[in-house]
Amino acid sequence: MKKLLSAICAIAAAAFAGIASFGCAAAGYTVFYETAVFSSDIAFSAKLLGSRAENAYERMKHVLDEIDAQVSLTRANSDLKRFNDADANVPVKVGKICYDMFNAAAEYYTATDGAFNPAAAPLIELWHVDADSIAQYRPDIDGTYISPELPSPTEAAAVLEYCSPRLVTAEVTDGGYYLTKSDARVKLDFGGVAKGYAVDACVGILEEYDITSALIDISGNAYFYGGYVSGGGRGDWRVGVASPRPRAGQTLSRGYVCAFTSRGDESAVTSGDYNRYYIHDNADGEKVFVPHIIGKNGVPVGVEFSDGRWVNGGEHVIS
Repeated sequence: MKKLLSAICAIAAAAFAGIASFGCAAAGYTVFYETAVFSSDIAFSAKLLGSRAENAYERMKHVLDEIDAQVSLTRANSDLKRFNDADANVPVKVGKICYDMFNAAAEYYTATDGAFNPAAAPLIELWHVDADSIAQYRPDIDGTYISPELPSPTEAAAVLEYCSPRLVTAEVTDGGYYLTKSDARVKLDFGGVAKGYAVDACVGILEEYDITSALIDISGNAYFYGGYVSGGGRGDWRVGVASPRPRAGQTLSRGYVCAFTSRGDESAVTSGDYNRYYIHDNADGEKVFVPHIIGKNGVPVGVEFSDGRWVNGGEHVIS
C-alpha cells in the first residue's frame, strides 16, 4: 500500500514541490518567471535557449490561460465549474482540453484501482483540504492556526459513494465535447493532472519555436528539454530534490536530500504534505496532522478514527 501511495503522489503532484535545477541562468538561457498562474499562487518558470525564446514564452502563457479558462475551479464560468454546478443527466459542453484531461484522469483512476480519483472534489471540500481552506487553516510561521471541525466517519462514507468518475460520461457529438454526470452531487477536480498536462503542452511548443534546450517548471512539475548547454557544449541536467522537512533551526530552508542527472527529454515531479495541510485538535487535545492526500477510503492518508476521535495512524506520506 505504501508503494502504491508513493506512486500516486508522483502522479498527482498536487501542491508545491522540491525539484530544482542548478545553473540555468548561464550559457545564454533566457529566464522567464510568473509567480501566479491558473488563477492561484502556482509558479511557472521557463528557461529557454533559442532565438525565439520570448515568442515561445508568450505562446506558453496563452496556452496556460486557455487551460485555466477550461478547468479552473475558481473562475466562475470555467468549463469545469459549469460541469460541477450542473444537474444530473444534463450534457455540459466543454473545451477539448477539459475533455482530454477528464479522459486522462479517468484512465489513472482505472490504472490505480481508484487510488487516483479526479472525482474526489466533494471529499476535498468535506475535509477542508481545498486550496481556499488550506490557505485559511494552515499554521502561520509563528505557529498559530485555526482548528476546523472534521467530518464523522459516517459523513465521509456517505460522500465517498458518489465520488467516482464512472458516474460521468464523456462523448463527442457533432464535433462538440460533452461531459454528463448521472448524479448531481458529482464534482470533478483536475488538480492532480492539470500542472503535468500544462507542462506537456508547453513542451509541445518548444520545437515549433526552434528552442534547442529548455527547463519548464510549473510548481514542481519539471521537464528537461534537450541537453543542458554550458560553455559551448551539451551535458546533463543536474537536479536537486528538496527535503520535505526543514533542517534543524530553519523555518523555510529545507536543503536537498538527493541529486541526480538527466540527459534531457525527461520529466521529474514531486508532491508532498508540507504546504497543503492543517492541524486539527481532537477531543482529547491531541494534534492531528491532516494532509491533502485522501485515500481510497475517503479519509486523508495518515488519519484514522479510533475510540471516538480522529488520530494520526501509523501509515503516512510525506513526499
